[in-house]
Amino acid sequence: MFKKIIIGIVVLVICGAAALYFMMESAANLTEYEVGNDKVPSVKTVIGETRKVTGVSINVTSDVHQKQYTYESASVAEDIMKYTAYLRDNGWINTGRSVSSSGSVEERFSKESVDKGQVLVVSVASLPPGKYAVKVTKGKK
Repeated sequence: MFKKIIIGIVVLVICGAAALYFMMESAANLTEYEVGNDKVPSVKTVIGETRKVTGVSINVTSDVHQKQYTYESASVAEDIMKYTAYLRDNGWINTGRSVSSSGSVEERFSKESVDKGQVLVVSVASLPPGKYAVKVTKGKK
């Protein structure tokens, strides 16, 4: 009996690891981030190259839908400059910039949602060496 439980746990861990791997691979190849009826061009689309995705988080409440993708890159500053320039050049309004005590920089952009009374906010933040995050949030104005 004990042996069957151990085998079951090992199988679950292997399946979980495989699912996580495929989720990260899928996220790395997205051409756009979808939040409800809205679509925002992805890092792959704007940068023109696939970046390794090291994390994906999704948070949905009754009023806010949020997705965050964390990327690893040898050219973080260039990636962020290209992505934020794309947003500025395509109708996104720069709504703020902040610098944390650790030195990471976050820029926020907003745009009307396709859904009435909703707004999209995209924030792009540098993280510890070699990483950055793109967070897409949709909520009420």
